[in-house]
This record gives sequence, C-alpha cells and structure tokens, in this order.
Amino acid sequence: MIKMEEGFIVSNKIRKAIFLEVASGEKSLSRIMRKHHLIEHAARNAIEELEEHGLIEKKEDGYELTEDGIKIFNKLRELESL
Repeated sequence: MIKMEEGFIVSNKIRKAIFLEVASGEKSLSRIMRKHHLIEHAARNAIEELEEHGLIEKKEDGYELTEDGIKIFNKLRELESL
C-alpha cells in the first residue's frame, strides 16, 4: 500500500507540495497556499485527498502527518537519495 500512496502523492504537484510542507512542519494551509501560489479550491481539494488517504490530519493548531504519512515521507526521502 505504501508504494501506491507514494505515487498518489508525487503524481500531483499540489498534493506533493502540501504533503512536503506539512512534513517539514508547516501547519497552516493558508501559508502553504501563499508560498506556492496555489488556488484555494485546488489546495483544499488536495488536502482533503491527503486526509482521506490517511496521510495527514487536522489538529487544533493545523495540519500534521499521520503515522502512515511519516512512513511514506521517510520512504520518499530514501528514494530521492538514490
């Protein structure tokens, strides 16, 4: 399942940008949207998809990776270092 989730993330530049920002500690979707010049509707769709796949979750203070999201982030880092 992890392999499929990796493809799900990297196949869409908006999902990938949001996932990597949340992985780096950014919790605010509005700051992510400003930084990457994203249209709100597209960013909200992408973050909802990431939530539906169990990769990120909304907490009181913003978004963060789930346990599965952390595993996939680590796997993506491994693959990029090859």
